[in-house]
Amino acid sequence: MKLKIIWKYQTKKKYQITLETEWLEIKEALLLSEDFESTGRTKELTFVDQTDSQWTKKQIIKYLKEIEEEPHNIKLYFDGGFDIESSLSGIGVCLYYHQNGKEFRKRFNERLDGLKTNNEAEFAALENAILLLEEMNIRGQSVVINGDSQVVLNQLKGDWPCFEEQHERFINRIERKCKELKLTLQYDLIKRNDNKEAHNLATQALKGNKIISTIEFT
Repeated sequence: MKLKIIWKYQTKKKYQITLETEWLEIKEALLLSEDFESTGRTKELTFVDQTDSQWTKKQIIKYLKEIEEEPHNIKLYFDGGFDIESSLSGIGVCLYYHQNGKEFRKRFNERLDGLKTNNEAEFAALENAILLLEEMNIRGQSVVINGDSQVVLNQLKGDWPCFEEQHERFINRIERKCKELKLTLQYDLIKRNDNKEAHNLATQALKGNKIISTIEFT
């Protein structure tokens, strides 16, 4: 989750002005708010999240304590591949997150039937990644989505038009689920070389090798 600070500031001559920051990470917003308060001229501080909900400083501190026990700082990598000869698809998902002061990586793959193109496999990979977040009871979090499919990411962001009915179905389901989970998504298009982990998981799925694992980094 990212926040903006709405700062009501009063000058020495009692002139008041309202200032607004750019989007900040939660801890950055708290540090900056403390600096604002140290001026002694702060009339009011309000924090606003990306859904336009307002927070007080006390609520944010409480929220930070609560999420420490839940998965947060989530980065998700996805990839999908379609094999023309077998008409089977493989999807791979790699999830990095922090919990209780530790860093974890969860990997998942699956072989799917019924898809017709590589792009559909990519959409299926992302949809299954979102469903994995739901299984982990991840709600109200900011999630960075990393993938190498321009079609999937640009159509989801609305930068490219979507004429394919099956793509539209995937997009609608993904958006509906993200809204239900109150997820704030950041889509990042990365190079294929930087998506090897998810790609290898999708390749292994096509070979029939099922992988589900969670490791803790030390």
